[in-house]
Amino acid sequence: MATSPSLLDYLLDTTKGETMKLSERGAIRSAISDGGIHLYPAGKLTDIITSSLSGDKLDGDFNPESTAAKLLSVAGPSDPDASEIFKKDIATVADRVSKMEPEYRIEPVFEKMAQSLPAMAKRYYGLNDLEFTTPKVIEYYFEGHSEIYKDADWFAFNVNHSEAKELGVPFGIYFKRSQVTPGMPEYVTMHEANHVMQEKAASAKGYHSYIPWFDEGFADALGRMMLYRATEDEEMLRRVKNFRTEIDVTDPRKVTYHYGEETAILTLLRGRLPFARALMSLRKNDPFSVDWDAYANFIKSGLDPHVAIIKAYAGKKPENFRKALDRDEKKFRTESDLDQMDLRVLSMFCATQAPATLQASEYKTCMWLLEEVEKRPSPYFIDPEIIPSTMRAKVPDWKEEMAVPAASIPAELWDKAPEISLKVLIPENAIPENLKASTAKLTTMYFIIKRTIGGTTYYEPFGGGLPYRIKTGEIRCSY
Repeated sequence: MATSPSLLDYLLDTTKGETMKLSERGAIRSAISDGGIHLYPAGKLTDIITSSLSGDKLDGDFNPESTAAKLLSVAGPSDPDASEIFKKDIATVADRVSKMEPEYRIEPVFEKMAQSLPAMAKRYYGLNDLEFTTPKVIEYYFEGHSEIYKDADWFAFNVNHSEAKELGVPFGIYFKRSQVTPGMPEYVTMHEANHVMQEKAASAKGYHSYIPWFDEGFADALGRMMLYRATEDEEMLRRVKNFRTEIDVTDPRKVTYHYGEETAILTLLRGRLPFARALMSLRKNDPFSVDWDAYANFIKSGLDPHVAIIKAYAGKKPENFRKALDRDEKKFRTESDLDQMDLRVLSMFCATQAPATLQASEYKTCMWLLEEVEKRPSPYFIDPEIIPSTMRAKVPDWKEEMAVPAASIPAELWDKAPEISLKVLIPENAIPENLKASTAKLTTMYFIIKRTIGGTTYYEPFGGGLPYRIKTGEIRCSY
């Protein structure tokens, strides 16, 4: 059997050296995928940037200093509140890109993945003869062969043998250089390698048949497990997830991938790997016996995979079908199944609930309240009931029916009774005039609570959990 070329060789060959040059877009997306951006989804920042720069697609070579300066020149939204939050976001991204290297070294990780691919193919697909050709980094699809997809802006494209005939381009994996984002080529290579494996394990011979949720879903789910098994890099996995939830969600095509990935994850978690492999065998050998769209819908609606596949059966002998599927699943059970490492990765990517988004004026108020409630010493008041009874004698202004001035509480009490910090009360008359309407709106949403103590009206940010919601990213901004 011929030895598959190393991904390290591919990287060195296609970049004419030990490194590859990043595009501005790749660097900016890498900075965004590091998290901590107020805008949701954070990937919209690239649209704002390109729009402001008169359509600059950011596909030129990345230079830390000039790219950072370009970012800081972006005007952003015209709305004053949105502009204020945008400036914080763009400053964060500019600072990150200014510290990045313009050339990207990923060969050690690629080498690990190249070494791991035969074992991955065996473990997850039962393949012993993985065919893996040297991928190519190109300026556009399919440079040197066809211009039919010259304007396509995808990360990568795997051309299987059937597609190679249809498209008139060589079999293999192609990367678009301007799309390369640090932390992503490693994963994308695993995703595309899964398509190579799928062609052998799950595709009917003689023609190209593409079921998006199945092909992309399992390539995503299994690709992420393979990535972590090959690298054991938690930070890379974190960034890949952030990219999925912050940048991919701005691309309608990639959103459909996420639909498929969740269907594949539910199949793997509830049916396990032997069942998934039985589905692949069925897809390869008798693809029209199942309504694959119906199966996906049944899975998403909550049905167990074993029930869903029977309900999705399109033939006339369901009992024979069930028995044949059971035989395949039992056969695959003698080989391999998911382990704790796989389950950790799957559950991580299954948890992708989008945050709540607020208008810029409301989000700006959230940030102001968060800043105010964390001020030390606090200029505000404290709920008298939160002061432990054994400590009240040390608070000169303590009265049961009156909010306590925070400044009158000795510093040692804040340390001994940290719960005091949860009951900071901001008087209604201390809210800036331009924030009053949005503060009232946050109250109706129960993100903060409004109270009256001793005849005075106060807002209590922790009462509705606002500081937690902001810091965990449960609440983000839309502008």
